[in-house]
Amino acid sequence: MSMKKWIGVAVFLLFVGFVGFSIYQTTQEDQTVTVRSASVEEDSVTEIVATTGVIQPAQMQEVMGQGLVLELGVAVGDSVEEGDTLVTYQDGTSFTANFDGTITEINVAEGEADNNAQQGQASLVLADLNELEVALELSRSDASQIEVDQAVQMDYAGQNFEGTVSFIEPIARTEQTQMGSSSRLGATVAFDSDIDGLIAGFDIDVDIIVASVDNALVIPIEALNFDQNNNPYVFTVEEGVATEVPIETGIQSDARIEVTEGLSEGDQVVLSPDEDLEDGMEVEIEEE
Repeated sequence: MSMKKWIGVAVFLLFVGFVGFSIYQTTQEDQTVTVRSASVEEDSVTEIVATTGVIQPAQMQEVMGQGLVLELGVAVGDSVEEGDTLVTYQDGTSFTANFDGTITEINVAEGEADNNAQQGQASLVLADLNELEVALELSRSDASQIEVDQAVQMDYAGQNFEGTVSFIEPIARTEQTQMGSSSRLGATVAFDSDIDGLIAGFDIDVDIIVASVDNALVIPIEALNFDQNNNPYVFTVEEGVATEVPIETGIQSDARIEVTEGLSEGDQVVLSPDEDLEDGMEVEIEEE
């Protein structure tokens, strides 16, 4: 065989080898999955029940009278002192203020008959607007986690307030709605901080702290997965390989969850893993 032919064969073999190597490299790259990751950290974690409450006076007096109103000595918005006469009826019956407060509602007028009892409403209402609280209506799932004396954090129009669960009703109330019946358990939150700026009758955002752990191992919730038996697991990354690791979990916040078994501080866990990610796959961590 001539030299030219040998050279031609060598070039051809080099070309074939290059093409084969390129195909191999491309195949390997196609099998490598790019993932986002986060480190397992030691930190505190707090679990809350988030709900909405209604600001209301801590003390209210609802006057329920009947008969012809002889004298009405107050108007809505008036401040009264304990013992002041509020309304007098023709039969001589008078109602006085049980405490210092503000008249918030009047449904009677002088010289007219008081028929409010038949309508199921108060003749007038006195409230102490200097002492406010928050009324809650808890669902069954939330109620199971709530206890008296739990700390509460609240937000009202960007203002932060602190409080404590002060009372939980002994039984739930069932109400009929257009969608059927609904049961709720009433509870009350007392304010531990200044109430300046609050207006009774408005809603307030409520976070009830139901559990808290210091020095816990935590991961982002988006790293958490569940197998077909609803057992939790994560994918860790070490030396470019993803490994499926079963874990045990504790309490969780809105963004992170406590890991009680299966991981160590500093481990890298995959965030929001793709459905195609499997144990043992080669991965590349996405650069931030």
